[in-house]
Amino acid sequence: MTTNVSNATTENSLLDLTTFTQALDSLRNDSDSLRQSYATAKPYPHLVIDNLFQPELLDRIAADFPKPDQRDWLLWDTRNELKSTSRGIEGLSTFTQMFSLWLNSVDVVKTIESIVGIDNLVGDPLFHGAGLHEMHRDGWLAMHADYTRHFSMPLMRRINVLIYLNRDWDASWGGELALQDATNEDTRVSYPCYFNRTIIFPTTAQTFHGVPTHLSCPPDRSRKLLSIYYWSPIPMPLWSKVGTPLLWASDNKNKVKRLLKGV
Repeated sequence: MTTNVSNATTENSLLDLTTFTQALDSLRNDSDSLRQSYATAKPYPHLVIDNLFQPELLDRIAADFPKPDQRDWLLWDTRNELKSTSRGIEGLSTFTQMFSLWLNSVDVVKTIESIVGIDNLVGDPLFHGAGLHEMHRDGWLAMHADYTRHFSMPLMRRINVLIYLNRDWDASWGGELALQDATNEDTRVSYPCYFNRTIIFPTTAQTFHGVPTHLSCPPDRSRKLLSIYYWSPIPMPLWSKVGTPLLWASDNKNKVKRLLKGV
């Protein structure tokens, strides 16, 4: 289900904290309807919000987006994916870092809690796996369920937030985010990666998602997004005993079913 949130224009070209907090005000004002939309979405709870942020804010992040020859990023080129990701927020522009840190702030996290119905969420100070992501022509990401255990802190990953930065994106280029139930492709729904679209969904072994269509965008265009993840603290003695690994839909189905039964 897609929700459109209106926002006021910024009279001053200087972007400050007020530009961020207008989005927070919109979430709070519409929290009842957003909560309902999230809870009733299929194939699993999720939320698609258009025009949540000031366009100038996301244009600034897109303008600061590091060029391939100006960054030390991770390249994921495997049988299941072709994409590049930043190392958290390291090396990103000051503005992008400031915005990411604000998304981890208590006010934002508490607002997200009220919408998704999960208490005691926290941001990740290391931004593990989060930050900027990019796909060029032929990029893709097979259907999968994300890992849930943090690599170095006693945290369980609970919520994914994706914010798209793609001005004038043509849906025929592909790049849509697909969501589906773990074992039933017939439940799949897809959302184009339009500019100023925010998608929120839970991180569990059942919440499969991906970009299964190889991009056909022009060579000078790419699919860009900012990702933020929210986590729940877990007792240290349980840290190594809980959580699930990254699951690919292409894995042996019996293996996936065994893992799901153990969740």
